[in-house]
Amino acid sequence: MAKEEKIDKVRDMVTQLIKIEEEVVDLTEEAIGKAENSTTKYLLRAIQHDSRKHADFGRAALEILDFKMVVGAKERKEVWDLLKKHIDMEKKHREFVGEIKYLTKTPALQYIFEQIWVDEKKHHMILETLMTKRFEKDPEAQWGLLLSY
Repeated sequence: MAKEEKIDKVRDMVTQLIKIEEEVVDLTEEAIGKAENSTTKYLLRAIQHDSRKHADFGRAALEILDFKMVVGAKERKEVWDLLKKHIDMEKKHREFVGEIKYLTKTPALQYIFEQIWVDEKKHHMILETLMTKRFEKDPEAQWGLLLSY
C-alpha cells in the first residue's frame, strides 16, 4: 500500500473513530438522564468525558495528518508560558492525588484516585509533547516525522 493510501485509510478510520465516540457520548447522556443514583451519574459523566476526549484526540490526529501551519512566534511565546505553568501544576497535583490515594484503603476510592493520577500523568505527557514538538523552533520537522510510517 502506497504512503498516500495509508494516510487516506488512517484519515478515514480516525473519522469513523470520532463518529463512534460522539455516539457513545450521546448514549451515555441518555443513560445519565435515566440514572437516579448520583454516584452512577458521576461515573457515567467521567466515561462520557473520556469519550469526548477520545474524539478530540481523533480531531488532533486529523490535524496532524493535514499539517500545514507552523506556530507563529507570538502564539509560541504566549502559549508556551501557559503550558509551562500548567505542566508545573500538573506535577504538583499528581503528587497531591498520590497522597490522597495512599491515605485510603477503600478499594473503590483507591480506584477513583488511581484513575485521576493516571490521567494527570497522561496530561503531563501531552503537555510535554506539545512543548517539545509543537512549539519548538522547527515543529514541522517533528510533526512531519509522525507521518513517516
